[in-house]
Amino acid sequence: MERAYREDELIEASVIDSEGYIYGKVEKINIEENGITLIVHESKPDMKTVVDISTLESEFLKKVKMTLAEKLQRLPPTDILAKNIRKELGLGLEQSLNEDSYVKYAERLGIPIPYKKVSGERKEPKGTISLGEIKTIKASIMGAEKGSTVIKAILLNEPREASFRNIPIHKKVAYQTTGAIKDKLVFDSDGTAIGYVDSIVLFRNSPGIRVYSTKVTGMVSLSWLDRYLEQIGRPDVSEAIKRHFKIERGAHVYQIRREDLEDFMQKTGLTFTLPEDVLFDQSVKEFLMDIPWDAIHKIGDVVLLRLTLAELRSKGYQR
Repeated sequence: MERAYREDELIEASVIDSEGYIYGKVEKINIEENGITLIVHESKPDMKTVVDISTLESEFLKKVKMTLAEKLQRLPPTDILAKNIRKELGLGLEQSLNEDSYVKYAERLGIPIPYKKVSGERKEPKGTISLGEIKTIKASIMGAEKGSTVIKAILLNEPREASFRNIPIHKKVAYQTTGAIKDKLVFDSDGTAIGYVDSIVLFRNSPGIRVYSTKVTGMVSLSWLDRYLEQIGRPDVSEAIKRHFKIERGAHVYQIRREDLEDFMQKTGLTFTLPEDVLFDQSVKEFLMDIPWDAIHKIGDVVLLRLTLAELRSKGYQR
């Protein structure tokens, strides 16, 4: 059964034409008596001039004078500066310091305001889409629960963006190099985002693409773990871990997966608690499937497939 979406669920959904080119993103939805249209915008690079807070703070710190009591308390200069700004501007502790606070304080001290250029984006109107131009609407969750990403896409049945860019329409999908399509988002024929292109692969009779997704996995810092085991008097455990994971002295191996370490601990009967400060999260690639070239429908800004995810799995393409 086709899923329906609320208006707010479609805001910022990517609008992708039939050739795989991104037309823009949904700004809002107009509902009128005579029909419903999606208002689409596109993002353009933009340079903005903003107050250089870090430079301004450096100038302020040059003027900070510490009292004997503050030196004895070993208060950091930044804390003293914040106290001075609040006192000068009459701000309470519950009020946070912002750009406006820094500018007013600089004006009180007679310090010229430094500025810098930063890159950003601005939204510009692109056009409207009628419901009749929509092939499918889909929100997909990619990645594991921790660090998962929701991909909202509206696929069109017309080459709207390709026409806008004057890109020729070709029936056959030409072969491309890994460099040309690497990291492009891949959608099945239902509009489900299944992953990103990792590389070109070769089947016996044709090329194809290898698709990956990313997931967040727990990692263990070996240097921190080694230091911790030394502190609790278990250097033997540290040596056992190094031997098991074939880590040579001086080798540049900095971390191992938490699940691998816990599996080793269970098998060897080691019983110690991993402290939080030796753990961290890391985003890693998870290879999903190899897809032959004839299953690719179009390649534009994204890759569109001819088959659904279920059909791909039924043909044995999942790794």
